[in-house]
Amino acid sequence: MKQGFLEQLSSQANKRNRKIFTVLLFLFIGILAFIGFAVKDSIDLSDVTTIKFVIGFSVVVLFFFLSISYVLFYTSRTAVNGKNLILPFNEDTKEAVGKIIDREAAEGKTQADEYIETFSDGKQPHGDRILLLPSYLLICNGMARVTAIPRDKIYWLCAQTARKGYSFIVRLVIFTEKKTFYVEGSDIPHLEKIAEKLYQYIPNVFSDYDPFDLSYKLDSLFDKNREEFLKFYKEEKSKKQKSGSTMPIS
Repeated sequence: MKQGFLEQLSSQANKRNRKIFTVLLFLFIGILAFIGFAVKDSIDLSDVTTIKFVIGFSVVVLFFFLSISYVLFYTSRTAVNGKNLILPFNEDTKEAVGKIIDREAAEGKTQADEYIETFSDGKQPHGDRILLLPSYLLICNGMARVTAIPRDKIYWLCAQTARKGYSFIVRLVIFTEKKTFYVEGSDIPHLEKIAEKLYQYIPNVFSDYDPFDLSYKLDSLFDKNREEFLKFYKEEKSKKQKSGSTMPIS
């Protein structure tokens, strides 16, 4: 039976993650074997301090093995019927929303499909991914968990740059009816291009403003005074509709 889009996404992510964690498991076993061989003659179980160290180390090792075992078990099961969906607006069941997403993807209606990071030629892309369909904006993470945001719930989005430590980061900020979503990246020009691509389909009602300054102001306003944010948003949207400058490409 042919897999739907969401099921394919789950299968691909699971395959990659199983490889990564299997390598980690064997690497960890190898390190444990080396440590055991190196200290086997110097361990004195009659010493209280040594016993405490051995018990503590064993707890850490057990936790690590349980964590990897859980991940390997989780990645052995392909998500079906939209079970890998996160629906922040709870507009319908996961199965119903999954069918809409699978159908639109199968019909070739994907309007944007971009990975947050850039990859050199020949390297398999992975990690966070943004997809835009007629009904939903999808944020897909490396574990194939998909946050589905209804298009009619989105107010505005932009690429917001900031300094983190000693380097610049960039994140895609998505203002919606309910909350603000953030997807962080490191390639500023690339994420700005993604935002520009999405503007073809999601009207940029704040195109008259500098997104760098405005995004931080609106971020704060959205959290502190939602009514004032909506008032400002509706005023700008009304201006653009009158000028006809925010009509999305169908």
